[in-house]
Amino acid sequence: MGWLTDSFEQYSVAWIVISAFVGGVIGSATKFLFEDVFRPRLGLRRDAKAVLTRFTTPLMRSSETLERQINNFVLNVDEDWYRTTDYYRLSTLYSFAEYLAWVRLIERRLGFIAIEHSHGGRRLDEGINGLFRAMSSFHYFRWTDDEAVERSTVPRRLFTAMGEVSIVRQDGGDAVLEFSDFCVRYVNDQQFRRWFRELDEFLAAVPDEPFRWDRLIAAGANLRILVRLLERSAGVGHDQRIANLDRLRHEQVRAILDEELADSTRSLTWRRPGASKQGRR
Repeated sequence: MGWLTDSFEQYSVAWIVISAFVGGVIGSATKFLFEDVFRPRLGLRRDAKAVLTRFTTPLMRSSETLERQINNFVLNVDEDWYRTTDYYRLSTLYSFAEYLAWVRLIERRLGFIAIEHSHGGRRLDEGINGLFRAMSSFHYFRWTDDEAVERSTVPRRLFTAMGEVSIVRQDGGDAVLEFSDFCVRYVNDQQFRRWFRELDEFLAAVPDEPFRWDRLIAAGANLRILVRLLERSAGVGHDQRIANLDRLRHEQVRAILDEELADSTRSLTWRRPGASKQGRR
């Protein structure tokens, strides 16, 4: 017992130093975790949710409007309205412009907010970019080396430009161009019209080109997935079926879409805080 007492007295200073060092390390680590890791992440999630709450309704409406326009286009392709009717052409282009403008506004407001930090944020990011995967990438066509696949795309940056030129500044902040103003600018402003030229050419060629046809249907399917996600986040929705998959011209595209649709059905769990449980399926 005397040995233990002598040892403790002999090494007490060392133990105090070691304890202080260990305590300092633990304290610094704890402070780092809470101030530099947890707090910023919580702040990012809070900021992202605030932005998305602000834009959920207009994004949902513009997504659904564009999806319906695409479905109408596909169902009535034999009527050839896009190439023969100015109103139909302008209304179709405007449906894209409105959606792209809201997407661009969201991108601006989010800035460097790490939306991918949450499962719901990642799903929403995937949903918003679904149209671009369908129309601007090789995502659904990696199974073929046909050069026509590349020619069938609309460049992603042009979609960004279409969204930007469809945003107007008002007293209350940024807003999306109204349909009447869009028509006037499209008819009278050559540079404005130039931003939509590739999309216009894409849509005009859809009935005759299988890859563009499938791209458009895939875009509509991805928009429906996004609408489902936005509806679920708001605690509403009826899980409307995805249209025109039976009209795809390539079974490989159908197989990829079927897999993505099944995955989205399993993963639609993100809800806005306070949303009704009845909104979940």
